Amino acid sequence: MSQLFNALIVDDEPGARRLMRSLLEAHNDQVRVIGEADSGEEAVTQIGLLKPDLVFLDIQMSGMTGFDVLEQLVVQPYVIFTTAFEQYAMRAFDTLSVDYLLKPIREERLAQSMEKLRLFGRVKESIDVNALQQLIKKLQPITPAVALTIRTGDKITLVRYEEIAYLEAQDKYVCIHQMDGQKYLSDLSLNRLMEMLPANFFRIQKSYIINLDKIREMYRHLNGRYLFSMNDKTNTRLTSGRTYTEVIRQRFNL
Repeated sequence: MSQLFNALIVDDEPGARRLMRSLLEAHNDQVRVIGEADSGEEAVTQIGLLKPDLVFLDIQMSGMTGFDVLEQLVVQPYVIFTTAFEQYAMRAFDTLSVDYLLKPIREERLAQSMEKLRLFGRVKESIDVNALQQLIKKLQPITPAVALTIRTGDKITLVRYEEIAYLEAQDKYVCIHQMDGQKYLSDLSLNRLMEMLPANFFRIQKSYIINLDKIREMYRHLNGRYLFSMNDKTNTRLTSGRTYTEVIRQRFNL
């Protein structure tokens, strides 16, 4: 039988807290949500009162950050970070927390966190907050990439982010559609490319990632889905997946 963890959700965005609660319903045999906090100050109070086993902790909050919260805790729960930090930087957190979840949070990624939590068992190690902050300082100055690299034999093509309208999964490849209608094929998966792309790229269904800066219009569609009209040469129209409806509403404040 799985260990049941009493959990607190900490995030200053109501939509993010609702989404986390919704996603955790599929893991109610392992996690029971006992409270929420919408600020760092409230998080410190609630953790002191409720003494949760686990905290889903947003890092970037107005006022106190997630790091500030950790510094003030007397009790030490397990921590799963929820963050919009670039994923390459967040990999450094692996040894300093149970896990991290990159926003917008996906069902399959949360399931991985739950499995990692299960492996942690009852052994609890304190988080070295100072070490965590030092890692972020070291990693963040890295100059971010400005393009995807496409290799064809000895040739390397740089596909600049600002020229990409959307990416489309096609069998074993991903087709990168540029604003001018030109296309490139990548042998990397859509999941892997999503990790590499900057924050203005957003997944609207399992087969499509769009550049938010290249949306002309969006419309409500059937069954709670959304239709995105892109500003590219061919005026592409893309429909979102049903399972992505909540993260789309959260991202666009709908």
